[in-house]
Amino acid sequence: MPTDFFAVNGRVMPAAEATVSVLDLGFLRGIGAFETMPTYGGGHPHALDEHLRRLWESAATFGLAPFFTVADLRRVIREIHQRSGHPELRINLVATPGAHTAGVFGGSTPTWVVIARDIHAPPPEAYEQGVAVVTFVARRPLPEFKTTNYLSGKVGLEQAEKLGAHEALYVSPEGYVSEGVTSNVLVVQGRRVMTPVIDCLPGITKAGVRPVAESLGLEWYECRLTRDDLYTADEVWITSAVREVLPVVKVDGRPVAGGAVGPWARRVRAAYREACIRSALADAQRAGDA
Repeated sequence: MPTDFFAVNGRVMPAAEATVSVLDLGFLRGIGAFETMPTYGGGHPHALDEHLRRLWESAATFGLAPFFTVADLRRVIREIHQRSGHPELRINLVATPGAHTAGVFGGSTPTWVVIARDIHAPPPEAYEQGVAVVTFVARRPLPEFKTTNYLSGKVGLEQAEKLGAHEALYVSPEGYVSEGVTSNVLVVQGRRVMTPVIDCLPGITKAGVRPVAESLGLEWYECRLTRDDLYTADEVWITSAVREVLPVVKVDGRPVAGGAVGPWARRVRAAYREACIRSALADAQRAGDA
């Protein structure tokens, strides 16, 4: 049977043995950056360079400079995949300043953790039937960076769970939809794909969807969105590394375009997934992993 293996500071071990200090600033102060990425084609991570680059951009907000390399991370993922027996992995990478030593935020040797489990993507029916989302008014701290501070999204996710929805979307006090708690949001009107770029994380998956959508004949527009844009859309999508492109058929209890999955969602997701597989395998070949 497949078994979970994690890594702490580059050392792979059974998941039950993976621990960090109770003095770690990720635990004491909630200071950390993280990334999530899937593997394709037999354990090969997708967009590894991009995810690690964004991790360091986020970590720089709390003074953490790069302290391990892409090669280090690729080695760990390869070992975990070989030892775990999982066909593919959902990888969560976390970096913190390490154990508290001085003042309020003083750390010692930084900590990095790789949590790798079965991919656990949404089930096929989520893509065939679509999902529901809700909106809620809040701002996310440092929205352009991917930190471990998700407290602002807790209310939204609790609301989504209560209403049987898959995701919650941030709406600013000014009335603009920015992103999901764990995803980016895109709206399709005709052949136009519209998505916010203000007060939201620059999504790696969303960036990868753009050339795929444009190659299929869609036009890409970066602009502000309101709830009404979602309510009146032909299609609504949310994107993230593991979900890829997930169609939304209901927003705040209102059906999107009759409540059926639109044709563009199916075409874009299929093409994007193929592109991810090709990219992951090409990266692995360049790194000597395939």
